[in-house]
Amino acid sequence: MHISTKTEYAVRGLAELAMHDSKNPISIVEICAKQNLPQKYMEQLFRKLKKAGLIKSIHGAKGGYLMNQDLNTISLGDIMKAVDENLAQKYCEEDSPHREFCIGKPCGFHTLWNEIEEHLHEYFDSIKLDEILKKIIKKQYLEI
Repeated sequence: MHISTKTEYAVRGLAELAMHDSKNPISIVEICAKQNLPQKYMEQLFRKLKKAGLIKSIHGAKGGYLMNQDLNTISLGDIMKAVDENLAQKYCEEDSPHREFCIGKPCGFHTLWNEIEEHLHEYFDSIKLDEILKKIIKKQYLEI
């Protein structure tokens, strides 16, 4: 299975933001420095996360980003939907460059891929950001 760079970086950025003091905004520069992430790319991803309502920005000299929702309400699926344009593009889709190789729609494979996609989305929606943080913190604690 492939998790996109967009999703990985967004989750890392949100994890850093969530671990930060929730009353004071943190800058994208600081988030990127702590997580070793590319700043320009993260600016694009954070715009999408803000548009999705997952985070909010505070302008000014002491500005930055804050979480906009409780960590137990934000799912991995929410994050993926916010930053990834092509979560599950299949060959049979009308705009697929590989459409010419499709054996007909709907075919058995199309049905199979749809079922798998549905289960994956349900699973991604079940994983909340607070659970992700607990796993990250537990792993870091065990390595100390």
